[in-house]
Amino acid sequence: MISCRAIDSAVLLLTTFTFALPLCPSSASALRRDTQSSRNRIDLKQCQLPNVDGSALCGVYDVYENRATKSGQKISLNIVIIPALGPTHLPDPVFWLHGGPGAGATEAVGIAKGGFLEVFRKDRDLVFVDQRGTGKSNPLKCDIGDDPVDLQTYFGKLFPVAAVRACREKLEKTADLRMYTTPIAMDDLEEVRDALGYEKINIVAASYGTIAAQVYMRQHSASVRAAFLVGVATPGVKQPLLFARAAQHALDLVIVDCAADQTCNRAFPNLRSEFQAVLSRFDNGPIEVNMLDVTTKELRSVRLERENYVERLRLLLYTTTFARYVPLVVHEAYGGNFVPFETISIRYNPGSLLARGMYLTVTCSEGVRFISSSEIVSEAKGTFVGERRVRAHMAACNDWPKGDVPTSFIEPVKSDIPIIMFSGEVDGSSPPWFGKNAVRYMHNGIQILARYYGHQLDSPCLWEVMRTFINSASVREIDSSCTEKIRRPPFATEIPPQLALQ
Repeated sequence: MISCRAIDSAVLLLTTFTFALPLCPSSASALRRDTQSSRNRIDLKQCQLPNVDGSALCGVYDVYENRATKSGQKISLNIVIIPALGPTHLPDPVFWLHGGPGAGATEAVGIAKGGFLEVFRKDRDLVFVDQRGTGKSNPLKCDIGDDPVDLQTYFGKLFPVAAVRACREKLEKTADLRMYTTPIAMDDLEEVRDALGYEKINIVAASYGTIAAQVYMRQHSASVRAAFLVGVATPGVKQPLLFARAAQHALDLVIVDCAADQTCNRAFPNLRSEFQAVLSRFDNGPIEVNMLDVTTKELRSVRLERENYVERLRLLLYTTTFARYVPLVVHEAYGGNFVPFETISIRYNPGSLLARGMYLTVTCSEGVRFISSSEIVSEAKGTFVGERRVRAHMAACNDWPKGDVPTSFIEPVKSDIPIIMFSGEVDGSSPPWFGKNAVRYMHNGIQILARYYGHQLDSPCLWEVMRTFINSASVREIDSSCTEKIRRPPFATEIPPQLALQ
């Protein structure tokens, strides 16, 4: 059985936790902060965050949407600071950079208590800044098929043209969509750092946040003391080009690990052949399957597209929390029952948590525009995801405004900043070779690999390695032997009641 807490941990890279609730208009000086000085140009007020000990500081900082012209409309960047609790207040805070792209950093403030950032609360401020276009920083939100209430669209073609066009038309009324790229956002972050009075910061980031962190390090290296990146991707991954091979690697390991597990192998002894049989049913196009209507709770026929089926499975392979269901949903689909697949696909629905407008600007400007036709063929060859995921994304980008991102953006980031890149071997999103390729250019960096770890942040082993590293800002004598004890959670043989749609 899987707990709700485990689910929260698994989707931490994208999920929402809580927002700041202002209590009173008192000055930020009511809380002792060693960084508070005359240089501070942000009006911070005390606020209370549910499930977070002590008072926090909340505020906004205005930046020009068009940083180059320094004219026109401004964006109010949403900021939450959770001050250090202990008597020793170190001057270098931890800045959290969130995933997505499209998730707001302040949506993850819950990790300050009972989560992995709690290890820093004693000595360091924790700083959350919603990147432009996310959270409460002029969020570029729209629905491009992420609502399971409309089952046919939810399980239909990826990036439906009409929905993407409607998203653009809606958002262009309040935003210049070209201005929401990562390089521009990282210049925002540097301005916020300076306005807060911090001379140097530590960066902790995951998923897309690791790309943002490397861009920040490239543009503002003097401001970074150390960086700890989890689920590492790089500016050169050309999202979504490398999704297919990453997912295939993760699926192959699920099959290997299931075969080595007595319970899983007994329940699903023919996993690979059953999966191939399910895929073959799509050879002549989409298939009609029975799914549970989330509103009426009654079975209804839904036209399931192959591209959607494999995409939902790809997402489940991100974390070991949800990859544990892959053998079950494949086996049940082989027998003609797609409700377990539907159930897990709805319970793990990261797209609904993203500001899709920002997601499209970033991926279209920084990834899709650099993808060649030959790369699509070579990267998709021999994978269950195939070419359609990339081609559907590229089609969505054809009519989407793109930011001015130079070709040099996808080049490796080179740095002498102390850095650890933590990669999970079974990560279906950011496989270990992403980090391996990136760390070659980090002259003061190392990669830590965990064989049975995915795209997640729920391991006390990871927390301890991170705490030790940030405290020392040195990769020397880092003990990562605890990663050898990390194991997958047991593979599921049924859907637990707390996840059921009934």
